[in-house]
Amino acid sequence: MPEQRVLCVSFDMTVSDSRRAALTEAGYTVRATNRIKEGLDWLSREKFDLVIIGHRFSTEDKYVLAVEAREKSKTPVLLVCGASADSEIPATGRVYALEGTTGLLTAAARLLSAEVAGAPGVAA
Repeated sequence: MPEQRVLCVSFDMTVSDSRRAALTEAGYTVRATNRIKEGLDWLSREKFDLVIIGHRFSTEDKYVLAVEAREKSKTPVLLVCGASADSEIPATGRVYALEGTTGLLTAAARLLSAEVAGAPGVAA
């Protein structure tokens, strides 16, 4: 299987670096940043298999990055919303709680598997 490339954009560079380390250890090639503009620049120049967007950006910034990923390059987007298993946000086929790094890796693997199988970027 060819290498899978992930773009990780989190508000805090420490979070981006932590996610990059976990994803890299799991075998992904990762670009990580804490700036939406840099993420948009990378999306315009490079092909990614998955874009992970952190929850602490403004709604507008998250929207712009997600739309760029989905509409221009058909890249699946994993939006980390900060929900937990007992939060007010219900777990469904499209939204579920990620429990730390393990949850992030599981969600990434499921999204990428769904894309390879031809399903729209949905992880459950």
